[in-house]
Amino acid sequence: MKIWCQLPISMPESHPAYEPYYALLRADYATVKRPGTEVTVKDVPTGLSSPDEITYVGNRFRNDREILTSMLQAEAEGYDAVAGACFFDGAIRAAQQMMDIPVVGPAQASMQLAMLLGTRFATITSDPRWIPEMEAHISEVGMREHAIGPKLMRAITLPSDIFLGCLGGDYQPAVDNFTGIAEGCIEDGADVLIAGCGLLSPMLTVAGLHEIGGVPVIDPMLASLKYAEMLVDYRQSGFPVKSTAGSLLA
Repeated sequence: MKIWCQLPISMPESHPAYEPYYALLRADYATVKRPGTEVTVKDVPTGLSSPDEITYVGNRFRNDREILTSMLQAEAEGYDAVAGACFFDGAIRAAQQMMDIPVVGPAQASMQLAMLLGTRFATITSDPRWIPEMEAHISEVGMREHAIGPKLMRAITLPSDIFLGCLGGDYQPAVDNFTGIAEGCIEDGADVLIAGCGLLSPMLTVAGLHEIGGVPVIDPMLASLKYAEMLVDYRQSGFPVKSTAGSLLA
């Protein structure tokens, strides 16, 4: 089984600044992927060049076209599924409609998994500027009623230089800060936590943080990968992996 894991921006692995992240993400995937699953991490060569640019809606809108162009290559190159690797779920819905192979968004998958594990989830991301759009996405996919309120989404308070410095291999500052924010979410009724960032969640997983006081911590990167593996099984068994009712593909 070959799964195309789609990053949200231009971040070539050959660049020294990004090598630690690729190593972290692969270590993250290795914790749950099947032995026979081949994971290929892809960036967006024509996309935005900095995570800071994702903050702006207009930039993300333009960038989604580039993400879609990248994901469409997966089917042509013989991949069995696409697993997104950004909690914004950039271009995921478009790709799901346009491709025959399964396409899974981390936000979609993690929220659905949260409903299997508990009753009310809270999401913690790595940048407070992302909260409004991510909250809107939670509503768009019909999961708002399953999230705690009113502050269904929160952000870690770790300074960005310290957070990014965790890529050096010491993830404890990120773990400690996440845990502090998570405790507030739990007090407000969350019985499942989602680490809503493709950089934060692998740090927590690789550091061994899987639950806090009995409350599961979901890594969306792993949720999207495992859902992709499951949907490949479905498709190979002859079952449909998406609805085409009302579309030109029907």
